[in-house]
Amino acid sequence: MINLAQLRAWWAATTHRARVRQDVEAELQFHLDAHTEELVQRGIPKEQARRQARVEMGQVNTQNEKYRESIGLRFLDEIGGDLRFGLRSLAKQPVSSVVAILSLALGIGATTAMFSLIYAVLIHPFPYADSDRIMNPVVINEERPQQPTWFATTKPQFETLRQASSIESLLGFRDVNMELTGEDLPEDVNAIYLTENAGSFFGVRALLGRGIVLSDAQGRQPIVVLNYKFWQRHYYGIPDILGHTLTLDHVKYTIVGVMPRSFAFNDTLGVGDVYLPRSLLHDSVNPPIAWPYTPWIKLKPNVSLEAADAELGAIVRQFAHEHPERFPRKFHLQLQPILAPFAQNTSHTLMLLLAGVLLLLVIGCANCSILLLARGQSRQQELAIRRAIGAGRWRIVRQLLVEAMMISFSGALLGVAGSYWLAGLPLQLSPHSFPAESVIRISLPLLAFSVGLSVACGILSGLIPSLRLSRSDLAHAMQSSRHRITGHSRRQTLNPLIAGQILLTLLLMATASTAIGAFLRLTKVPLGYDPKNVMQVGIVLHFNDPKEWKHIQLRVARAAFIDRVRQKIASVPGVISAAVGTDATPPYSGIERAFDIADKASSEEQTARMHLVSPEFFATLRIPLLRGRIWDQAENERGDFFAVVNDSFARRYWPHQDPVEQQVRLPSLKSGNLLETASSESGGWRQVIGVVGDARDDGVDRPVVPAIYVPYTTYMAPYAQFEVRTQGDPLTLVHSIRAAVQDVSTDQQIGRPFDLQEPIESDPQWSRQRLFSVLFSCFSALALVLALVGLFSVVSYTVARRTAEFGIRMALGATRSHILWIAARVGIVSAITGTAIGVFVDLFLVRVLARWMDNGTTGFAGLLHAALLLALCTFAACLLPARRAAAIHPANALRSE
Repeated sequence: MINLAQLRAWWAATTHRARVRQDVEAELQFHLDAHTEELVQRGIPKEQARRQARVEMGQVNTQNEKYRESIGLRFLDEIGGDLRFGLRSLAKQPVSSVVAILSLALGIGATTAMFSLIYAVLIHPFPYADSDRIMNPVVINEERPQQPTWFATTKPQFETLRQASSIESLLGFRDVNMELTGEDLPEDVNAIYLTENAGSFFGVRALLGRGIVLSDAQGRQPIVVLNYKFWQRHYYGIPDILGHTLTLDHVKYTIVGVMPRSFAFNDTLGVGDVYLPRSLLHDSVNPPIAWPYTPWIKLKPNVSLEAADAELGAIVRQFAHEHPERFPRKFHLQLQPILAPFAQNTSHTLMLLLAGVLLLLVIGCANCSILLLARGQSRQQELAIRRAIGAGRWRIVRQLLVEAMMISFSGALLGVAGSYWLAGLPLQLSPHSFPAESVIRISLPLLAFSVGLSVACGILSGLIPSLRLSRSDLAHAMQSSRHRITGHSRRQTLNPLIAGQILLTLLLMATASTAIGAFLRLTKVPLGYDPKNVMQVGIVLHFNDPKEWKHIQLRVARAAFIDRVRQKIASVPGVISAAVGTDATPPYSGIERAFDIADKASSEEQTARMHLVSPEFFATLRIPLLRGRIWDQAENERGDFFAVVNDSFARRYWPHQDPVEQQVRLPSLKSGNLLETASSESGGWRQVIGVVGDARDDGVDRPVVPAIYVPYTTYMAPYAQFEVRTQGDPLTLVHSIRAAVQDVSTDQQIGRPFDLQEPIESDPQWSRQRLFSVLFSCFSALALVLALVGLFSVVSYTVARRTAEFGIRMALGATRSHILWIAARVGIVSAITGTAIGVFVDLFLVRVLARWMDNGTTGFAGLLHAALLLALCTFAACLLPARRAAAIHPANALRSE
């Protein structure tokens, strides 16, 4: 047990070494004088007595060491000596030291980066208080259980839900597209109305000012809280923003707060730009609409998900009785942790990336071990002398381990510095796969992980060289030239390390080849439409402005307004064509709707993707017409009685019939509230007049879903979207298109335009495959470089240590090709062994990798290409230094001894 006095002694001996030495010296001098006096009293002459006392008492340095040993500091002194000696040893061979440090820096940096990402995405992604108890209630359609959907509640239903015994707090929110007015050009803003308990529900302090609080419900003051990114983008992050006004839809709101960067609350449409109290959500429609709330639930502590599901499921089923049109026919409620969607989609991705960086880390450690072993050949005499003068094997092992730890911690410093950038790379390559709240930051868990990883790498990379070098034969080591002439080396230890390094490198290269091949195949998947030079432009109608709303509330007036906007966009110079395509932007397009086929009754509900489009839509996206025709402008104005289906629909439901002139019906295609308008026969029978080619409507990698295209005038929401094909880059015409829209309506803003390549790149499978291909390409390239550096170093050290042997062999008649072979043999044989084993291991793992990458491809050709590339590179790395041995003159080689 360490007591307080011993701690004080340690502290004094460590921080005041000079003073402690003086104290020991004074104490020793006192005892020397006393002992000298005692000897003089015995009759010994004074000079002789002083000399005898010094011999018996010992030197100051000896007594100082005994004192430090008595208080337990000798071990620390030895470690300090090992550190100083290790620094000198590393400085003697700076090239190999730098290579070893960089080898570990790459592995430690990549592993730390992946741990940072996993911590930020899966362990602690949300800044919300008690985020593990925050649930997103979703409705599971038992006929399509793989597609959970959110549901909304009316105000009375929200209050009923709030009274549930399992709920601690209930948050309601609703998104609204608003205009940023009062400036040169209106800008689309994503506003989220939150119930006034948002501050206590989230438990996140505002970066500036305050958030939304309960008192905002009574005052009904027009206040607004800004999202961090909106504050940076629109106000350039000025700190004195509080008290400024923000004009939204011609209403001035006072800015009372800015949320921190980690607060990125998002609803179904994305991260909100601004947050408003729910009490400010007003209606301009007469009679007013009862805006529904989308709920988030915070459960009480110690309430199980099963108990909460049972209680809340009964309440939601009662809601379904009140509003059956809002719920599926057969469903059940499921409380889903807010992390669940991301964990389901990203856990395999992150685990696979973590496996990749761990392989890179092991390769780095193996490379460091190879360098330490190879460098240790030149230290055989030094280690032998240390053992000859009394150093035990453990003492030498400790010295070599300290040197390895110094390399490891140096690599960790560099690796952690670079890990911050690397950890953010997946968030940039696949932003939609991770929570918007995820922020990469330096934290105590990250630092603890880095320190532990450094220690583990130091031990892993230094243990084998330490044990092997400390076991040297003393007699052989003292014969300075024996190992040079006989070729004695550590091949028995180096060979497995080199082979293992090559094996792991091949595994990473094969994985990268599989990922790249899958991504390239995904980019070549036929889309069924041409996204090049096409962008989407959206508008939200001004239903909050009573004067303007009354002019476009009716269906005919709204259809005419939307068509005028389309024509105006089409007239912009550089625009080839423009079409209306509401909720019809591929590769995720259409609205799931039930349908009926005339004379074909079905016992189960049949669904297809309904697309509300204008007749120009197919030509704009270059979706081919396979048979029949497209409706004309006059038929488009009526909206009823006509439909076009895609080829998948025709082949599934009329495999042996001509689909043209068949009849379908969308019974649910009716106006749901006062903001929507529909034609009189919108839910009636429609004649199929044409069949078009399949365009991706359920993702880039999934089969096309049967689709029905109907005129957009049959059913219109308070918004519209336009597909615009241009002669060049469509985004360069945004300003002209915005001006064209304002020619139709001065205050009409457009949403954020985007080209149709963006939703393809946002597709989860597309972005995931791109992430795999980029990162595993980097991992495999780094692994290949490390393996080649290790091979090159081993062969170079072999050549340098066996120069005299090579001279004797050439003097006795050995050919240069024979010298080249024996110099490179240690690397080539190990590389061939590692490659052969790696091919068999990869053949076993390739199907597992294909399943984890969700690409369904085995990549045997990629494995072959990776093996050939690795073989070529390893041969080059071995032969380049071996050529130096074959080129040396025998006389020069012999003189090198």
